[in-house]
Amino acid sequence: MTLDEMKAYLDAHGAEPCYTIGGLGGGEIDGIEYIDGAWYTYFSERGSKNSYRQWPTEEEAVAFIVESAESCARHYGLWKDTA
Repeated sequence: MTLDEMKAYLDAHGAEPCYTIGGLGGGEIDGIEYIDGAWYTYFSERGSKNSYRQWPTEEEAVAFIVESAESCARHYGLWKDTA
């Protein structure tokens, strides 16, 4: 799955508040960004990005965020099943 596909998938299921792309989230959430030719995930909290992790491919970084955001959305009752 690509970053664009991830965004469409997660947004369709109501998980927008549970991840961020390149920025700081509205709470303690995971984020993803592409820096200098490499994919990274991080944890956004208290106005900073922490726990950076580099991934070999876009697909692997995206898979991590999808799992995290879906878990967050389900936990907070935001997840919407789509047909």
